[in-house]
Amino acid sequence: MPTGFLMGSSPPLCPGCVERDQEIVRLKARITDLGSEVLRLRQEIEDLRRDNNRQAARFRRRKLKKRRKKPGRKNGHAADVRPTPTPDQVDRIVDVPCAECPDCHAPLLDPGLVVQFQTDLPPIVPLVTQFNIETGYCSCCRRFCQGRHPEQTSDAIGAAGNTLGPVILTMAAELKHRLGVPYRRICDFFATYYDLHVCPATFVRAEQRLADRARPTYQLLLDALRQAHVVHADETGWRIGRVNAWLWVFSSKDTTIYVIRTSRGSDVPLEMLGDDFDGYLVVDGLKSYDVLTVAKGRCNAHLLRRCKELTDSVPPKEQAYVQRLSKLLQRAIALAQRREQYTADAYARRVQHLEDRLDDWLDRLPRSAGADLDRLANHVAAHRGEWFTFLHDPEVPPTNNHAEHMLRPAVITRKIGGCNKTLLGAVVHGILSSLMVTCKRQGKRFLDLAKHLWSSSDPPALPLAALPSPS
Repeated sequence: MPTGFLMGSSPPLCPGCVERDQEIVRLKARITDLGSEVLRLRQEIEDLRRDNNRQAARFRRRKLKKRRKKPGRKNGHAADVRPTPTPDQVDRIVDVPCAECPDCHAPLLDPGLVVQFQTDLPPIVPLVTQFNIETGYCSCCRRFCQGRHPEQTSDAIGAAGNTLGPVILTMAAELKHRLGVPYRRICDFFATYYDLHVCPATFVRAEQRLADRARPTYQLLLDALRQAHVVHADETGWRIGRVNAWLWVFSSKDTTIYVIRTSRGSDVPLEMLGDDFDGYLVVDGLKSYDVLTVAKGRCNAHLLRRCKELTDSVPPKEQAYVQRLSKLLQRAIALAQRREQYTADAYARRVQHLEDRLDDWLDRLPRSAGADLDRLANHVAAHRGEWFTFLHDPEVPPTNNHAEHMLRPAVITRKIGGCNKTLLGAVVHGILSSLMVTCKRQGKRFLDLAKHLWSSSDPPALPLAALPSPS
């Protein structure tokens, strides 16, 4: 035993051993920290991968705004309740006894009687009709002839003489072309609620016949659109099979036309509006509209959004210049909303003041402006006479929001049911969706129009104003 050690006492620690133990403790702590960091980074990678696969919203809001209005019915708003049925509207009466307490089975005191009304659909049973059709040959031209009833949707006989009626075919067409339900889901709906088993091809062929019979009525809508004082136009991406296409919308106060073309050029609005259109065309910033010689009104909402985006990206010294344009546009829109509060002379002076302010904004473009600000100024200058059209004509709105609103059903159809596989399908969708949306906007039922179209193999054009109004 080395000298200097007492029995039972611990030997002194080696300085190297102490340093080694401290290093081990430090490394263990470091390993623990690195393990936590690895777990965090793996979670971030997984979140990024998930976000990359998730479909982003088309227009993402950059900053969430605080809710300014409480959701739900506002204080003082009239109640919206279902009207109480009259005695002659009640189809059956069911007595619901309550002789005792359902929990403790004790008798009830102070018995009374209350009334509840319930509206429901009766059991839906398909109505099968047999048409006894007389046939024969013409004694003069020897052509085969057969009778036709207004409720028939087809002249098919023999093996093909088992057809579907106008209500079924019209309901399927409206589910597809106005509400955007895919064909197979429509078939599933009919099988579930009507016990009707139909294949998708049946509805496809029926819609082709319906669209062909609707062409004269569709032409009436197109003629009415060309006579309108204000027409809104917009377009969105589409596909016909593997070919890129665009779905265009042209909408007036009470008429909406959809058309699908493989072109995004000026030939489409020229085709739809015709050579004699003398109204206003409200559009966005698509350059295809620039070559049109018609009077136009540009969408100020698009320009305001562009100003907002530039405010976040341009240098601080240019932000004030962009904000001046944004405030000027907002003042113009506010003036149009208060048009009735001014006399004609006072309103004209305010309009002229705004016109001068816009010219002044263009004249004061900074010489050291960046490329983004320069493009904005060139865009405003190129359409100088089209931004404030709404100030001079009260029927022209300041934005093209109406056309974008009319495009929403098409966007939903594209997302849920896809586009079109064939050119014929694109034509059918354009005709039927135009008639359905226009009927809806005019307070008419497309079913009433479709019954007229199904009643004959070659029906004449029917103005929508001649359709009965729903009760």
